[in-house]
Amino acid sequence: MKTTFKKSVLAFLTCVLALAFALTGCSGGGKDPKANFVGSWELSGGTTEGEELTDEYMDMFEEWGISCILVLDEDGTGSLDLFSEVSDLKWEAKDATTASITVDKETTDVKLEDGKLVLEDGEDKLIFSKSDKDLSGTVKKDREAAEKEEEVEEAVEDGDVQSVEISPAVTVADDDLCTITITEKFQDDWGDIGFVVNIVNKSDKDLTFYAPTGKTNVNGTMKEAWFSAHLMPGTNATEEFTFSKGTLDSFDSLVNTTIGIDAYLTDSYEDVASYSATIA
Repeated sequence: MKTTFKKSVLAFLTCVLALAFALTGCSGGGKDPKANFVGSWELSGGTTEGEELTDEYMDMFEEWGISCILVLDEDGTGSLDLFSEVSDLKWEAKDATTASITVDKETTDVKLEDGKLVLEDGEDKLIFSKSDKDLSGTVKKDREAAEKEEEVEEAVEDGDVQSVEISPAVTVADDDLCTITITEKFQDDWGDIGFVVNIVNKSDKDLTFYAPTGKTNVNGTMKEAWFSAHLMPGTNATEEFTFSKGTLDSFDSLVNTTIGIDAYLTDSYEDVASYSATIA
């Protein structure tokens, strides 16, 4: 009788202890350390090549559309989008504050410090803050942009860069101030598309020529272009009037184009002239 009772008590205590351990495992004490790292992390500071990555730098990166994102997925894979260059990675949690990340067969540790991920490589130190958003979509866009750029570079290597002489050259301006002519259209090494512009400053003033907003269209559709040339009195230059990659579908899209080029006094920023011309 006593033996049976003693066995029952021991069995009961065993169940209680097992339940206690199970509950402890579900609480913070038994939390899988991997959960501390899973998610999207954005660069928020640090130092690189001895330069501190201040808030001003972070704002500049955002304005330029430059990404620095670390995505750690629950399955131990992820992505490192370092200044819009994307690499796949594998990772694992060593403990609650340390994880190892492997990119291109190179492994490094990141550490959790005050809720932020810190990656150190020599004197460089990158600090990532946890984002409340899933940034995998941004990483995907950067990956696609990088792949497209690689295609452009391959096209350059294959001799697909194009240029066509415009004959006769199109005159944009010819007065006492300057002469501006368009002599060629092209697609360059980086996939930018545009025109070659020859320009002469006939005046006795320092002049800066530029492409103003809202004065250029391609085949009836308004486009933003880039052009800038600073010429001292009596000098000439050859510059490119370009549309950034992605603005036009291809080199063949550059048809029926009306361009605008304005000029201002370099020292005073006073506008002095406005020109336009159409290239068939």
